[in-house]
Amino acid sequence: MNRLISLLFLLLVCVLAQADQLTFDSVSEQIQQAESLHEEARIVDHGWVITRKLIEQAKAALADDQLISADELSKRALRTALASVTQSIREEEVWRARIPSP
Repeated sequence: MNRLISLLFLLLVCVLAQADQLTFDSVSEQIQQAESLHEEARIVDHGWVITRKLIEQAKAALADDQLISADELSKRALRTALASVTQSIREEEVWRARIPSP
């Protein structure tokens, strides 16, 4: 679980590091990464509604050639998706810690 969190943070850092290379493709990639993380959260029944809304808003902004807005929205979607996955992992760890040892 800790390895997954580390990989997710690494992914987020890599995406944020590409901010100076703002292109249609880079923003589109960020949106895809946010969708992927959101799907990961949904698999464990922990996807946040706000993440889906941010992804849809980012796609709409990208379709309207509002690159800066799409970039900001896709980054917010990435952060919320990451937070939802992190929260689900932490909640599972806390739940396991509550189980009495045999």
